[in-house]
Order: sequence, then C-alpha cells, then structure tokens
Amino acid sequence: MKLSPEHITKENFQKFGKVVTFPSGEPTSQAQDYKFWSDIASYQIDGDTEIGICTVYKQPQSEISGMERHLDTPEVLIPIDAPFTLPLLLEGDKEENAQAFQVNVGEAVVINKGVWHGACLPVKVEQSSYFVIFRRRTPYEDVEKKDVATLEITD
Repeated sequence: MKLSPEHITKENFQKFGKVVTFPSGEPTSQAQDYKFWSDIASYQIDGDTEIGICTVYKQPQSEISGMERHLDTPEVLIPIDAPFTLPLLLEGDKEENAQAFQVNVGEAVVINKGVWHGACLPVKVEQSSYFVIFRRRTPYEDVEKKDVATLEITD
C-alpha cells in the first residue's frame, strides 16, 4: 500500500496528538535580548521523563512493515537536522487508513498514548536525527510491536 505524506497541521494531526509550531501570538515574556513563549503545548507524563536521540537512515525503498505503540506515555518527536516522515495508525483502524506526515525542523509532534507509529523516515537526505521524549524506561517497559502490510511512503 502506498502513502503520500501530508504536510502536518494541527487540524489534520489532531486525532493522533498535537503539533507544535512557532507561535504567532504575543510572547509570555520579553526583553531587548529575548522573547519567550510559554505553554505552546502541554501533555501529561506520569513519572520521570527521558530525552533520547534517534537517527534514521534512508533505505533503498521508503517503506515500513512494522509499527509500535506505547500505552503508558505520549511520545514527543522533534527533528534536529532534517525533516522526517512519520507513519501513524489509530488502534482499531484498518491498515489502509494509515496516514503519514512530514515533520519539518522547527516543528514537533506529541503522539498520544496508544497510537501506532512506524519508524520515522528521512526526507531527501541520507539520514536524519530527532529528539525523542517520553516516560523514562519506555524502550524497556512500554513498547508493543506489530507487523503491518508493507506501507510504501511516496514523495
């Protein structure tokens, strides 16, 4: 099955989680040398939080055949050096209802608890890295994986 990545917006991503973009309103605090916007996104993580980095590599075919989810924590993804494509599927949806979103540098996503997601795929580069923020020890204690029919991500 082929998926064309959508440009991510708050509206089209809403059922999967939240999108964080540069705010357009007045800053919470500012001075001559800074502007600060508070609370541009919120999410609840029970317990300690960890920050990791994931690096993904371009493959001969931009496709995935497996997904994972976390039942006890949302997951925050923040591109560091290049955009990535994020494939997603809601629990109970058929695989043909999967969607993919391009997340650019300067944007972040908060994936809701229980949402199936594939590995991010680098966009037009050989590799890309991104910050991953979730409940501490999630990779060891809260990862459910499943196979899916091969999803080919097209440009």
